[in-house]
Amino acid sequence: MGKLALLIGVSEYQPALNPLPCAVKDVEAMRRVLTHPEIGNFAEVDITALKNPQRQEMEDAIYNLFAHRQKEDLLLFYFSGHGIKDDNNRLYLSTCTTRKENDRLFKPSAVAATFLHESMNDSRSQRQVIILDCCFSGAIAQGLTVKGDGTVNLHRKNLRNQSFPREAQSNFSNFLDDSESVRLILYYV
Repeated sequence: MGKLALLIGVSEYQPALNPLPCAVKDVEAMRRVLTHPEIGNFAEVDITALKNPQRQEMEDAIYNLFAHRQKEDLLLFYFSGHGIKDDNNRLYLSTCTTRKENDRLFKPSAVAATFLHESMNDSRSQRQVIILDCCFSGAIAQGLTVKGDGTVNLHRKNLRNQSFPREAQSNFSNFLDDSESVRLILYYV
């Protein structure tokens, strides 16, 4: 069983979007949590961190996180940055080159949530954790489908305005260790 994580933080943006200085810092904080032996217990080499990536780099990393995995592998995806909805209320994850034209999202400059959905569904991993710290993060569930028989044990938790005391850290560790009951966990802020 492997434990792999992709952590993405986008702090720097084109003029149409406000900078988010803490997004890159969030990546480092998450890395510390994941590598802590009593919380995440991930090996440092199994964590990929991207800071202010462009769209292609981000999509390549998402693809690589989910591709060629085994059923028992634990895959964790974390994103901190701007979440943007298009005119059809579809979620996009921003990159450092995301921009707007005529006050509308220029879609080729951001990563569509559907790309994340497809990568997740194409993966053999039965243990996937998705944590989104962005506006409109709850929209990640829109259009999310499951391969196979269509059943999933889905845990979805809104973390807005919550702190993480010691017992919450233990609960997170238990989720990371529970290989039988969890197919997908969605956390959003």
